[in-house]
Amino acid sequence: MSKKIAMISVLLGSICFLSANAADVAATPVTHEIDVDVWNVIVDTVVTNDIIRMGTTYFPDAILVGPKGTKPIATALEKWGRDMREAQAKGDTAAVAFRFSQRQDNAETAFESGIFKYTEIAKSGSSTSFYIPFEQLLLKKNGKWRILMERQLPDVTQGEWDKLPRQ
Repeated sequence: MSKKIAMISVLLGSICFLSANAADVAATPVTHEIDVDVWNVIVDTVVTNDIIRMGTTYFPDAILVGPKGTKPIATALEKWGRDMREAQAKGDTAAVAFRFSQRQDNAETAFESGIFKYTEIAKSGSSTSFYIPFEQLLLKKNGKWRILMERQLPDVTQGEWDKLPRQ
């Protein structure tokens, strides 16, 4: 798994994705708030290499759970920031997109799962995409949604990504 994939683990973890039901991921006012506070910010910060702003989508004590163990999000953010700087120095870029299999929420708490597609784009223009299943626990505090826990599972295929509804 490349450094940049680890970087995007800022983002996530996962569950079994046997099928996705669009009704399970219907947009609500709360999911819109989460999109604005979390997912749209992550999409933007991957493109702009802004690790500081990406970090604002997490609580300072958030935990990243990956296939090989757990770590404080601060540790993951440090590594992702180094990866961003290295890629930028080489002229490489990246992009991320999200699709959801489940979005459960109320006015203060949320659980979301799905797959994120992380694409590395080399200076030459060639690109490689990775499909990472994820699970997130989120909490709204002081009027803003942030991530408490992010879990990422091993890569899946583009076929699994294609089964999930487009946002």
